[in-house]
Amino acid sequence: GTARNTTLDTLLGSIRNKMADPNTPSWLSPETPASPPTGMVPVEIDSSGVNAAAASPSTNAAEASAIGDAADEADLPGVILMMRLANMAAAGGLIAVSIWLMTTIPSISAFVLAFYATCGGILICCLETQLKFLRVVIAVNFGFLFHSVWRFFFYFLLASVAWSYDHLFGKIAAGGMGAAAVFNTYVLCRYPSYRKMRDKIAEEEDKRIEARISKEVRRQAASHLTK
Repeated sequence: GTARNTTLDTLLGSIRNKMADPNTPSWLSPETPASPPTGMVPVEIDSSGVNAAAASPSTNAAEASAIGDAADEADLPGVILMMRLANMAAAGGLIAVSIWLMTTIPSISAFVLAFYATCGGILICCLETQLKFLRVVIAVNFGFLFHSVWRFFFYFLLASVAWSYDHLFGKIAAGGMGAAAVFNTYVLCRYPSYRKMRDKIAEEEDKRIEARISKEVRRQAASHLTK
């Protein structure tokens, strides 16, 4: 038993010497846990900053949209005034050219078209004056002028009539009416608040029209009863 213990001690001692030898293979050396390098401080990531950075694009987009809407609201009165002046200028040019054509004693068909264009130009001028009593009369009898699409086609109809005059001033008047039609459509598409304002005005006009119609109905009913 003593000899066996002596032999084991000798083997363990030789193994320790080989492990301490610098030429010993790495697989024979005991593994030591790697220690973190000195001077490095653990960094904590703040998730709130990441979330704020992720949410910032949508917030910036909303702020930019609000700023754009405010700028549109500020520009809207000037744009509406410009549009009304453009409509009245185009209608005035159409009236002038049509009356001039009628004074030249043209053919009957040309005279009828010139008279129709003159009436259309006067109608546009009356509408753009924004007088309440005129607006009610126009809304009752010419309601298509309060619809953007039908108004666009009406302007182009007047432009085609002016183009048929076969004269330079007629071509100029036709171009003015076409430009006014396009500009009206652009304003309606570019400024949604103007559409809302027009819808509100149209609702008020509808109420006035209904009140006027009911008043007329009551008057006619009373007149029938008195007969």
